[in-house]
This record gives sequence, structure tokens and C-alpha cells, in this order.
Amino acid sequence: MRRPTIHIIGAGLGGLAAAVKLSQAPAAVIVHEAARQAGGRCRSFFDETINATIDNGNHLLLSGNRAALAYLEAIGARGELTGPSRCEIAFADMATNERWTIRPNEGPLPWWLFVEGRRTPGVRLVDYFGALRLFWASRRAKVSDAMMCSGRISCFMLSK
Repeated sequence: MRRPTIHIIGAGLGGLAAAVKLSQAPAAVIVHEAARQAGGRCRSFFDETINATIDNGNHLLLSGNRAALAYLEAIGARGELTGPSRCEIAFADMATNERWTIRPNEGPLPWWLFVEGRRTPGVRLVDYFGALRLFWASRRAKVSDAMMCSGRISCFMLSK
């Protein structure tokens, strides 16, 4: 009896993770990719317009992303992760040239939100409350459906 063939369309992180997981199944796995390289939107490229290298896609991996960490473990790359000793996330608004760094604390309670200098400039503590609705959202809900989309933090969270 012939082994079934599973075709995966796209060699982005989702397609690659599916291929690794399915490689344990009793089936042949074929990954199809239109681009010249794997990785999907997670890649860097040189933009001649601004004379700079642009990192495109998700280059921030949080410790709670168990699926991504399991994928890295499966391909033997977990030890390749590098990062800062503490969480600091730098942002830049290219339209205003404003730059800031968010510095969340460790642990489950987000006390860093109470310190104005550690959160997004111009955002008040109360502006973060709209994100609380995410805790009660269904797993299939889009972020824009689950939380209020008004105010600077909501627009920031959805568009950046």
C-alpha cells in the first residue's frame, strides 16, 4: 500500500512547523513555497529607499509562545535563541520619529503599567483596560473583535 502524501502550501513558520510535526506521521510530506527562501514574512531585506536593512515579520518571541518554542525544540534550534537578560522592547514611529522602549516586569502582575516611563508615551494606565477583554474572548476571536478599538493603545496594538 502506498504512503499518502501531505502537501503543505507555504514554507513560512506555520508551514515549516506543520511539516516537522507531520514528518512523524506515516506519510510523505511535501512543502511548496513560491519564494526563493523559506521563512515567510520572517526575513530581512535591504530597502534602498531608506538605505537600511529591514527586519520583516515577527522577530520577537515571548516565553508564553509554547508552539514556537516546541517547534524550535523539534528542529534542535532552541539553544540558538538570543535575547536580552530582561524584557525590553524598543519601538519607533516612523511617521513622527518618536522612539520608546517598553520595559515589562517579570511575573504575572503587570506592575510596570503603573510607571509612566515604562509604557507607551502618551498612554494612560486606564487606556490599557481595553485589553482586559482579551482574557474573556473566545479562542477564535480576532483581537479587533475582542477589545475596544479606540484610543491610542488600542490602535497602537492593532496597527504596529
